[in-house]
Amino acid sequence: MDYWLEELALMEQAALRIQAREEAAERLFDEALARAEQAGVKEHALRSEEFNAWMAARHDSDAAWGRWAMVMDAKPPA
Repeated sequence: MDYWLEELALMEQAALRIQAREEAAERLFDEALARAEQAGVKEHALRSEEFNAWMAARHDSDAAWGRWAMVMDAKPPA
């Protein structure tokens, strides 16, 4: 079972790092959205590089937590 715990810890650490990148990308998008709103062109934010980067980071984060869940579900019997 030790190998499972080690693998689970590695998957969790990776998922947390990837999630942190997603959160940083979301903050950058929020700033871009605020600038677009201030300029009266809110819809431009959805076509921005910040939005694309945030969506890509969300995809990566979802995948990382999916891998974590697969390891979690593979827990060997006691």
